Amino acid sequence: MSPERYIIITNNPEVAACWTQISEWVDGNARAVLIRARGLVHLGHRLLTHPLAGSVKPNESPYRSVIVSQHPDTTIDFDSLRIIEGALATVDKLGPPRFRTIPPNVDADFQLIDYTLMQSAVESLHV
Repeated sequence: MSPERYIIITNNPEVAACWTQISEWVDGNARAVLIRARGLVHLGHRLLTHPLAGSVKPNESPYRSVIVSQHPDTTIDFDSLRIIEGALATVDKLGPPRFRTIPPNVDADFQLIDYTLMQSAVESLHV
C-alpha cells in the first residue's frame, strides 16, 4: 500500500517528524489520539493498525500512533468501530496516565517504542 493511501494519527514527535506528509498531529495524550482515530472511523475511515498495538499499557506511555485509511468509505467499517471503542474502553478502565512527569531519557524510550511499532506497520503496508 502506498503512503498516499493512509494517514498516521500521532502525538509522537518522532513519528510526525519521520512521516511528515502522511501524519496528522494530535496535540494531546494517547487517549486523544484514540479519540481522533474514532472520529475518523465515524467518518468512514478504516483502522489499518490496532490502536493498542505493542506491549506497553496505554496508561504507561504518553505516546500513541494509529494508522487509518486516507479516504473514507461511504459506510462505517463496524470492525474498525468495535476495535477503537474497545481500545477506548480499555484506556478508561486502566485510569489516568501513570506518570505526571517523565524523565527525558524515559520519554525518549517511549517515543522510540511507538516509532518502532509504526515503522514495522508502515513496512507491512508496503508489502
